[in-house]
Amino acid sequence: MRILIFGLGILGGGFASANYFLDRGHEVRITDLRSEEALGGSLELLKKRGATVVCTEHRVEDFVWADIVIKNPAVSPDSPFLTYAKRIESDISFVFASPITNSIKIIAVTGTKGKTTTVAATTHILNMLGHEAIQFGNMGISGFSILANLESRLHKGKALPEYLVCELSSWQIRDLYAILGKAVPRFKVVALTSIFHDHLNRYTDFQSYKEDKWLLFGAQNTRLLVPQSVYEEVSGIAGIRQKNITIIESIAGATQQDARIRVAWSICRSLRFGTKQIGKALETFRGVPHRQEQVGIKNHVVFINDSSATIPEAAAFSCATCPWNYQLICGGTDKNLQAEGMVQALKEAKGIHVLAGSFTEDKLIPLLEKEHLAFSGPFDSMQAVFDSAYAAALEDLALQDNVAVILSPGAASFGMFRHEFDRGDQFRALVDNLEE
Repeated sequence: MRILIFGLGILGGGFASANYFLDRGHEVRITDLRSEEALGGSLELLKKRGATVVCTEHRVEDFVWADIVIKNPAVSPDSPFLTYAKRIESDISFVFASPITNSIKIIAVTGTKGKTTTVAATTHILNMLGHEAIQFGNMGISGFSILANLESRLHKGKALPEYLVCELSSWQIRDLYAILGKAVPRFKVVALTSIFHDHLNRYTDFQSYKEDKWLLFGAQNTRLLVPQSVYEEVSGIAGIRQKNITIIESIAGATQQDARIRVAWSICRSLRFGTKQIGKALETFRGVPHRQEQVGIKNHVVFINDSSATIPEAAAFSCATCPWNYQLICGGTDKNLQAEGMVQALKEAKGIHVLAGSFTEDKLIPLLEKEHLAFSGPFDSMQAVFDSAYAAALEDLALQDNVAVILSPGAASFGMFRHEFDRGDQFRALVDNLEE
């Protein structure tokens, strides 16, 4: 077969897709608007394996040539090139369409904030309780990597996992239902972690963003977990039975849990696991990189990497849970969101240090000026903003034993960084290089 990877991406999904089909002897082409230099060394590895690469442009002839187009979720469904495709797939649709997964229980998690930590914690709990689970999806683990693992197990006569725990973004949900329609499998549990304004640079309005999320809550799924704040809206979706919806906060013990693992706790309780079992399993859960991740303590300054906070409300949540006085590093690229969602975090910060970018210039600085809040910057590099925040934190030590520097941008990373993980990695590297 002839396979076209439509958007290689920079987080590894396209690389896994291409490898999957190359391993099985198919012809593979890759088309991406980025340059070969921007796509990095993974592209060279694929070229050495025989993949054809078309960079800095998309060509109609490649879509006409392909038997299957593997669509990157970041590619708009309205792309005119898709009209030339004979068959469109995604890594998620390929996994869920495979008969291999028929015997595996699937847990689907979506939401604006908290998806990755919920999936990681749920997977950890299940494995600790002796019920093998594998996670994949939006956190950067491609469905094709999982499918290759499952096929290898089947070939070797090894047991399949009991659970797949899948993190789904709104784009991935949209593509999944557009491709499979009524053939989307029935999920054992569907959980919504939160819902805030996001991706309004790609959606016409908040309602259309939510409607993609709500696709997961179809009538075929009978165990739906949602926050109290959206219960009324979800229960009003056509075809959903109210008895199938459980409010997360109503599950025994949920509100006593750390907010970051509350939904994972609720998922496992809905699967009838005991509170003591779940609590014991969570004792060894260490969290997820770039999400309220404590990356070091140097000279009594605690450094917290929350680079995955790409919306203002996420930054507000992270700062609200910080037990120390903090210097806040924030700002970046605009996603067509308002900065007011993080105003409390800004007011409570001992100091504000802003990264340059369209969100900073158009939304954040005007808000800071309106609220009469002083700030440093905008800075054009992580090194510069880090130095500013760290120097201010050292001054704060005269007032208390520990202070924190939090990287919680509340904005996208593109422009100055390759992605939010690059942003967080640069922050972590600067912490590691500090002398005590």
